[in-house]
Amino acid sequence: MTSYAGRLGMWLAHEQWELEQASYDIPARQATPRQCAELAGILQRLSDELRDYAAALAFGGGNPPESGSIDPDEFRRRGEAE
Repeated sequence: MTSYAGRLGMWLAHEQWELEQASYDIPARQATPRQCAELAGILQRLSDELRDYAAALAFGGGNPPESGSIDPDEFRRRGEAE
């Protein structure tokens, strides 16, 4: 089983590609409304998870949570649907 920190890291690595693609599509005016809305939602969820992770590190005795709301297969399912 992958740790919470490992799942968070995998999710961040996966979304790195989406962010890079958007950084080209948005200035070129090729980004769709759906693409922008989905990316905004992803960034909000990542922000929430990172904030929770930081709080756990700061206030949880230096130990990040080992369970969280990250579904390890979520980004894989979303990527396969596209």
